[in-house]
Amino acid sequence: MTMTPKELFDLVSTLLQTGLEIVLIFVELFTGLSIVLFIMDGIKAKSQNRKRKVGITIMFIIAMVLTALQLILGIYAATVFFMFLTGKAWTT
Repeated sequence: MTMTPKELFDLVSTLLQTGLEIVLIFVELFTGLSIVLFIMDGIKAKSQNRKRKVGITIMFIIAMVLTALQLILGIYAATVFFMFLTGKAWTT
């Protein structure tokens, strides 16, 4: 079976889109889990008069960076999408 270039492009773009959606789901789960652990560790640390655990704090920081990147890329994608809709994508 041979595929035309358009069929191949459609297949690759569908696979990339599906992979991106799976990655975004994992980023959301990781962010939610890290926020919950960060809050729970803060409450437990306060009751035990100790500092927060370093690993949970680092996990929280990584989650916030991933969330910021996701937000920036989402705004960029929306901007490009609306440029294509208005026909201003290829003008100089």
